[in-house]
Amino acid sequence: MLPDLLSPALDYTVVDGLGRAWQRSRPPKLNGAVYRAAVVGPAIELAHLEAGLNFSSLRGESWFDDGSLGPLLGALAAGSRRWLAPDGRQGFVTGAGILDDPILTSFKIDAHKAALAAGYGKAAALLVAALGELIGNVCDHSGAIETGMALFTAQTGRFEFVVADGGIGVLRSLTQNPDYAGFNDEGAALSAIVETGVSRFGRESEHGHGFRPIFERLADMTGHLRFRSGDRALTLDGRFGDRIARQIAQKPRLRGFFASVTSNAPRAAAT
Repeated sequence: MLPDLLSPALDYTVVDGLGRAWQRSRPPKLNGAVYRAAVVGPAIELAHLEAGLNFSSLRGESWFDDGSLGPLLGALAAGSRRWLAPDGRQGFVTGAGILDDPILTSFKIDAHKAALAAGYGKAAALLVAALGELIGNVCDHSGAIETGMALFTAQTGRFEFVVADGGIGVLRSLTQNPDYAGFNDEGAALSAIVETGVSRFGRESEHGHGFRPIFERLADMTGHLRFRSGDRALTLDGRFGDRIARQIAQKPRLRGFFASVTSNAPRAAAT
């Protein structure tokens, strides 16, 4: 069935609403609406909510239209560890594939090619560097690398990537560092990890130094960044060009860690 372009998009507001209803063990009031997956981030976050759905059951819901993400979500539901769309504009690596250097390198090369084709020019390397930082975060901090996944989608002037896992989450990871043992709030932990030199390892280690400069530059690139762990979300929003808006908000509980980066290619980046 062709996707109905008039259907409302499955965005993060819808994900938050569904998650709150499920968390309270209440059926969501959908009023016959069918939500179309136009971008990958909300669909991946939905499947990582503690009270949410897995990829197979999500695709079977009458209120969900997977649209152009059908092949990608189908491959995830089938348990593929590596997938690339025939046109090269969508791809992912999961689980053991993250630990396989040739597979991971191939995935990053494909992501770089997709960003170049989307019009990012030299900025494509920055996107892939940020993607690599987040994949490294899964390996170093999740405690459950086998649950990790990294995905990208691209279209002209727009690039999105998502990295997620079902591991211990940011708070439990960060409090393994004695400097942060007193933290008891997921929001504070999310804020801390985007500061230079912050991780569950000590400040003298080589960990925790890549997040802030890379992600500030991404937000400057008219980007929207969403980090999720536990019951909190940290968003950095540079889409409106004036300043980077930073916000912590309470959300439905989520397993592990989730990060979504969406960027609109600035004209300068495409030269």
